[in-house]
Amino acid sequence: MDCCLYRLSCRDWGVGGGVREGDWMITPRQKQILDYLTRYIGANGYAPTMKEIGKQFKLSSPASVHHILSGLERQGAIRRVPNISRGIEIIETEQADNGEIPLIGTVAAGQPITAILNHETLSPKFRGKGRLFALRVRGDSMIGEQIRDGDCIIVESCQTANNGDMVVALIDGGDATVKRFYATENQVRLEPSNPRYRATLLSADRVAVQGVVTGVIRRY
Repeated sequence: MDCCLYRLSCRDWGVGGGVREGDWMITPRQKQILDYLTRYIGANGYAPTMKEIGKQFKLSSPASVHHILSGLERQGAIRRVPNISRGIEIIETEQADNGEIPLIGTVAAGQPITAILNHETLSPKFRGKGRLFALRVRGDSMIGEQIRDGDCIIVESCQTANNGDMVVALIDGGDATVKRFYATENQVRLEPSNPRYRATLLSADRVAVQGVVTGVIRRY
């Protein structure tokens, strides 16, 4: 199959201070948990649950575990897949050098669908300034942006977006969709690019940005 890649807009995302781990800057507590995740996955072949992490580090609140894991994810040290109990993966530092982009699942261009964990990689020689991942599109709600059913979108991981950005967003913590993003103080509008679909208007606390779309890969 021939493969065609379309580059969209790219954005620059910085990292904070702390202990340097490869290309990351992480806090001592984040480093402890990252080391624990690495050992656990190496020994068992899968990640620990949030409860197991909390028990290991005497963190009684799931919110504390979530906060630390979110920090590691922002730094590009781990990848999490929502709605999957053990959906944590370590991002190897070599990954940034070999040009491979992880294809981690499927995202809806239509009605939101539950995120699905995958373990494939793509090698499109597509470089970004932040951590990249790929998702396979299901649906045609973004056809006006030349994103078709079955295409793979390249996403630059981040948790914020500007109005008008094309984003991958989670709704209510589990359903993933790709849409144009528009936010006011209390609401978010997720806008399709197909007249057959209506925009989705949600309270801001129900929407979590996972990344900004920077490119599309299509195989013929």
